[in-house]
Amino acid sequence: MGTLLVAAGGGGDAIAAAAMAGFAPDGAVGIATLAWDRLIIDPLPGPRGAADFTGLHRHTGWWQVMPGSRPIAPAGSTLPRLAAELPLPLILLDPYDGARGLRAQIISAAATLGAGHVRVIDVGGDLLGRPGDAGLRSPLADALTGSACVDLPGAAAWIAGPGVDGELSAALVLQRTGDATIRRLDPEAWKPILPILRWHPTEASALLASATLGLRGTVEIRDAGLPVHLDDTSPVVHEMSMHAVSGINPLLAALTDTASFTEAEQIAIQILGGTELDIERRKAARPRPRSQPSAAVFDELSMWEETARGRGVDYVTYRRLAEALGHLDLAEFRTRLVTQHPHQDTGLLWALAST
Repeated sequence: MGTLLVAAGGGGDAIAAAAMAGFAPDGAVGIATLAWDRLIIDPLPGPRGAADFTGLHRHTGWWQVMPGSRPIAPAGSTLPRLAAELPLPLILLDPYDGARGLRAQIISAAATLGAGHVRVIDVGGDLLGRPGDAGLRSPLADALTGSACVDLPGAAAWIAGPGVDGELSAALVLQRTGDATIRRLDPEAWKPILPILRWHPTEASALLASATLGLRGTVEIRDAGLPVHLDDTSPVVHEMSMHAVSGINPLLAALTDTASFTEAEQIAIQILGGTELDIERRKAARPRPRSQPSAAVFDELSMWEETARGRGVDYVTYRRLAEALGHLDLAEFRTRLVTQHPHQDTGLLWALAST
């Protein structure tokens, strides 16, 4: 019986799951993920459910995302393209029936695909978050997905890249993983997946891949300009039982019997005081800024780099740089940047120009 890989937070974790497929007991048979993209892709806050797509393949008890699947406007989604490029079947996790619904979908998909094992993949370590943790910004997605897996026989979590998502610190994640089994990621496992990271907006998985390929230093990510330091502890995976994870993060136990997404969100707010949905709704309500003309953006690049070097930054994600310079078309921005300054492109990140 193979292993069903479950991405805790969405598409970025799904990409990382593909790189970890070689760790899967008896081989990986599929990747299950929420459709929860950033606002740069999907202007609607929160996750998308099965009703938000056309062209899904309906199995008994679960949905498979196909290359021809499409989100219903105005929603957006990276999942159809991931379905075309990932090497494993992509299962849509619809969270609108809460943890109970997610659990039923995972059990059904595992049965159809012949999976006797479940591994929950979390890049960064948010799954180990607790109330009051400084920096915890996206607790609901990971906890809701994780809560659906706690009571599945033999389910375990793979916590990859401690701190690379810019939320919990690497030191805190490593403290909470304790004596968990450690695996080191193989650079070869990333090579088939690198083309995906050149178009997908995930920052955490791009940093995890970069660290695995040998990059070290401080990377600035997200619109808030969060610093993440990549070192030898970054390209590792810590395996923990889901019961152990639930013992650390109280939100998992609190969400396990939820029957709707709204119920799960309300419980998370009661325990944590807020969720990532609060941030997304505020951002979505703001007027969308106009993209600056490309010439103006590139005129400001050297000045921005000089300021960033003063903050101790060595690298920056393309998304962070595009947002900092006011350029909304990430693909066009990246193409122009690499064309004009190819020596600063690591393939995944932008290396700041040396003085």
